[in-house]
Amino acid sequence: LPYDEGYVGSVLARTCNSRMARMTMQAVAFVAASVLGLAQAVPLKYARTSSSAPASAKADFGFDYLHLVQEWPGSFCDTKKGCLWPTNEPTKGFLLHGLWPEFFNGTWPEYCDPAAPFNMTALSDLEDDLHTYWPSLMSPDQASFWAHEWTRHGTCMEPFFTSSAAKEHDFFALTLKLREGFDAFAMLSSKGIGPASTTSWEAVKMALEGTYGHKVEVGCNFDKAGKRQLLEVRTCYQPVLGKIEAIDCPNEGSAVQCGSPTAPIVIPPFHPALYSK
Repeated sequence: LPYDEGYVGSVLARTCNSRMARMTMQAVAFVAASVLGLAQAVPLKYARTSSSAPASAKADFGFDYLHLVQEWPGSFCDTKKGCLWPTNEPTKGFLLHGLWPEFFNGTWPEYCDPAAPFNMTALSDLEDDLHTYWPSLMSPDQASFWAHEWTRHGTCMEPFFTSSAAKEHDFFALTLKLREGFDAFAMLSSKGIGPASTTSWEAVKMALEGTYGHKVEVGCNFDKAGKRQLLEVRTCYQPVLGKIEAIDCPNEGSAVQCGSPTAPIVIPPFHPALYSK
């Protein structure tokens, strides 16, 4: 999110810390969205730095780069907030949180096209994959969650999909494709890092970047007992000549949410039955 369960409270997580400053620059719509919920603590909220990523393709798509955010369900569900496990069993691994257009100065566009309503019918061929890799962990109404992702984030990518008549479909298909190219669970497992492991921010980054080839962001949260745990991994992309290319993430060097580069963090076991309501 943000936990981008927008209507259930993901917005708060993206508005605290460095991003709070942006509230003075946003319209009333953003403020209203920010108070919709007080739910999810989201990592990587600290101030973003200038990016060392290539400045090519500064075409005016309305954003500078994209954040693909994946989270570990065990760490999301074992907090005081808890979760609501989806009826359709998702993949055993990291789940998509969202694909977010952002600017290198630390701000981001949102709700870019009120005239582009969400159409679930347009995603009929992707629905199985959305349930598998991109479910809501807060609401049984999956379509409402995907609608939020489209209206808040996806509409801000419409200029990139300018030649397409199926921009909504393209947004969700691209997100699923990018996830396929960065299977965080498989990458970590291949290095012996998995459920019930004790690891560190540094070890997670080394395992992911050694396979992936680009710098990623890693974020943590706390379980009910106050133990620090791995929550999110983020990869970054930039539009270049009509394509999306991987880049080093702007804030890849910060371990703030995980304590320090070498501080111990855990990856809790994945036990969906414990979290179902």
